[in-house]
Amino acid sequence: MKQLKVILAVFFVSLSLYSYANETDSLLRVLDISIRNRPQYTLERQKQIDALQRKLSLPHSDQERFDVYRELFGKYRAYRMDSALWVANQRVELAKRMKNPLRLYSAELNVAEVMIGVAMYKEGLEILDGIKSSDLDASGISYYYYQYHQVYTLMADYAFSDKMKDHYRSLAYQYKDSILSIRQPGSQGYLLMKSEKLLYEEKYDEAIEILNSCYETHKQKGYSVAIPSIGLANAYGVMGKTELQKKYLIISAIADIQAATKEYISLWKLANLLFKEGDINRAYTYIECSMQDATFCNARYRTQEISEMLPVISRTYENKLRQEKTQMVALFILTSALLIILLIALMFIFYQMKRLNVARKVVSNMNEELKHINTDLQTLNNKLQESNQVKEEYIGYVFNMCSLYINKQEEQRKMLARKIKTGQLDDLYKTVNSSSFVANELKEFFYTFDSVFLKLYPRFIEQFNTLLQEDERIYPKEGELLTPELRVFALIRLGIIDSGKIANFLHYSAQTVYNYRLKVRNKSLLSKEEFMDAVLQIG
Repeated sequence: MKQLKVILAVFFVSLSLYSYANETDSLLRVLDISIRNRPQYTLERQKQIDALQRKLSLPHSDQERFDVYRELFGKYRAYRMDSALWVANQRVELAKRMKNPLRLYSAELNVAEVMIGVAMYKEGLEILDGIKSSDLDASGISYYYYQYHQVYTLMADYAFSDKMKDHYRSLAYQYKDSILSIRQPGSQGYLLMKSEKLLYEEKYDEAIEILNSCYETHKQKGYSVAIPSIGLANAYGVMGKTELQKKYLIISAIADIQAATKEYISLWKLANLLFKEGDINRAYTYIECSMQDATFCNARYRTQEISEMLPVISRTYENKLRQEKTQMVALFILTSALLIILLIALMFIFYQMKRLNVARKVVSNMNEELKHINTDLQTLNNKLQESNQVKEEYIGYVFNMCSLYINKQEEQRKMLARKIKTGQLDDLYKTVNSSSFVANELKEFFYTFDSVFLKLYPRFIEQFNTLLQEDERIYPKEGELLTPELRVFALIRLGIIDSGKIANFLHYSAQTVYNYRLKVRNKSLLSKEEFMDAVLQIG
């Protein structure tokens, strides 16, 4: 049971890590696309700034111009520090002209914010020390305390000694309490500062719970999601939960890039994390992007932070490029060698294919010859079968005719014997001298021959007539099967070529047979030799 629990625990942890990895990869792809589209986001922010600049060119009261400058300061803050300083100074001049202390303090706090942002901490503190908190309203006091908190936080980060670090952190911590005492409990500003205080006190679970609540509130609002995201990343980083730290650094970086923010922390921290994990290409791209944006913004302390990491990542990236170049050269040489081997192999294959084609042609020619031989054999076989069929048919009919003739002779003998026995000498003389018996027998013989022949060659008349001129074609009369001419050529089709044999068979004279043959040949569309060959091929 314990083993099962351990296995299930390992399974769910693996599944969770796999899920995080997939989500992280998807977020990294979104970040890569966002960095490629960075010029487009910068252009959008610049358009918003230009619209406010055009608004300033219109006639306005000092109060209206002061409010427009406030909007413009918000657009330049974390975008271009020098321009933000110019706008803040314009607000100071307008507030002095309006002789409004609250607006003057608000403008001077803007100047102090810029000074702190460009690492001019002494100048920023001088401005803050010159303002009394008692002269400010509630929103002004919150802003005032936040600038003190910000400057001491940064000074703690860049202090040379641990003693100074602890001193400035203690001051920053005191201002956390001051800010919380001013801000409305439950507001986003209050919750975010509360989470920072809890992180400082190492109460990470409580801080993460508050930050998750803020994240859910801000995640549909674009840029503002960057603030709780970086808080969550810091909390998970301290707790050693690297995948979650990476996830929220990516989310914060995406929000910063898409809002065209130039002063940020998430992307270069993510670059450092990826560098440690061995993702050199992305680390170099992200740190280079961070340096370009920090330089554009003129955020000195960010530039200093990034410049400490950039050379290390750059050298590693260059070393990786050199290794990849060496590998590419080796791969090129190997590929070239393989290509040469492939070309030799292709030439050999081509040579073998040519030989194979020659062999195929020889085999094909042999096959064609075999086909012709098979065709000739098939033709010969068909002719033999036809000859055998003819022989079988005619042998049967000959035996049948012989049997019939013997029967008739026997009947004729019996009839003559009766006439002699009864003394009918005159009838006997008439019967013996009559030619009708032979004529009848010959007529019956022709009818039998015609029937047998047309049974063997049913299309003989049709095919024979195709050899003749259209107006000279021969057709039997009604009641006939074959005409004498057709009967002569029927015997020729059976292989009886000699006119004398044909004459004896049909009881014609040799001249009559010759005349029939000559007459029909003259009607033919073919020459004499071609005509005879065509007749022999009928059927």
